[in-house]
Amino acid sequence: MSREKNGMAMAGEHDRLLSIEEISRETGLEESVLRFYESEYGAELPDKILRGDVLSFPAVAVDAFRQLHARRTAASGATPKVAAAGSFARVIAVTSGKGGVGKTNLALSLAIELQRLGKLCLVLDADMGMANVHLLAGVNPSLSLMAVLNDQVAMADIIVEGPAGIGLIPGGSGLVALADSSRSERLKLVRALQQVELAAEIILVDTGAGMGAGVRDFLVAADDVLFVLTPDITSLADSYGLLKALHQERDFAGRPVYSVINMVHSLTEAADVAQRFADCARRFLGQEVENLGYIMKDATVGGATVRRTPYCIFRPQARVSVNTRNVARAILKREQPEIRLSSSFGRFLERLQGKL
Repeated sequence: MSREKNGMAMAGEHDRLLSIEEISRETGLEESVLRFYESEYGAELPDKILRGDVLSFPAVAVDAFRQLHARRTAASGATPKVAAAGSFARVIAVTSGKGGVGKTNLALSLAIELQRLGKLCLVLDADMGMANVHLLAGVNPSLSLMAVLNDQVAMADIIVEGPAGIGLIPGGSGLVALADSSRSERLKLVRALQQVELAAEIILVDTGAGMGAGVRDFLVAADDVLFVLTPDITSLADSYGLLKALHQERDFAGRPVYSVINMVHSLTEAADVAQRFADCARRFLGQEVENLGYIMKDATVGGATVRRTPYCIFRPQARVSVNTRNVARAILKREQPEIRLSSSFGRFLERLQGKL
């Protein structure tokens, strides 16, 4: 039996079909939350069907979504952030002063490890020049933020399910277009991103490398900034240069800054790089930089990249995967307020509007 016919049979049993928008009104849950549940727990929900070009569920799905949400709430021991009144996700910008430091690979595997530790995690690919998170994740999105900007689809429709159930938001050309878009277009897109903030607990923003204005906007707006460095002296110099540029932004004061030292050969080497970066930041900028850990240089990363598989899934017991897991735990130990009333993407929007 075809999917459509099967859906019609179900509709007959349960009165009528409801769109995600209608289910959102019935349950009080954000549409983006429902989309995330649909993606991650589809096997536990009534089969969805296609009604014209609108994805719909039988009416019984209202209770299924409610039960699923209640179960997740009970399992976590507290109300999930998406259910807390006006609570936004913790947004962590992952950045570097230069390319070639393994930033994107690390951001992807870090998101997976955070998801495995019980956090609803999304990755926003905000690298305007080399948006390639989807390639490393082994997925092929057909839409990006450009489709949202052009009113073709809703934000929830472009979120792609990645490995281990993480969500991926392809940015790329949509973010490039955002730089030259009108005020109304910017408002529309950033408001859509704010809805995503209500659907996740942690959003990792994989920024472009370097000191471009677009990079700085994301870094200043984020709740936390995570620098990825390597033992290469140019990595240290360029990361310090980026941090110095951020300190010239009036809105950056007080932002927590962390470091992870990647591609190291020993713990001693990692500690030396972390200490030098922290000392420079403290001495010349008055900025504290806390090191969250290190990632050993490992051939596992290259093998995983060739196979378009995140390294923490390719070889979960490899040194690089264990190191990444430790960094994820360190991030969670530095949790910020349980309920966030401030939207990072709202701050991003304010910066964009201030430049018009």
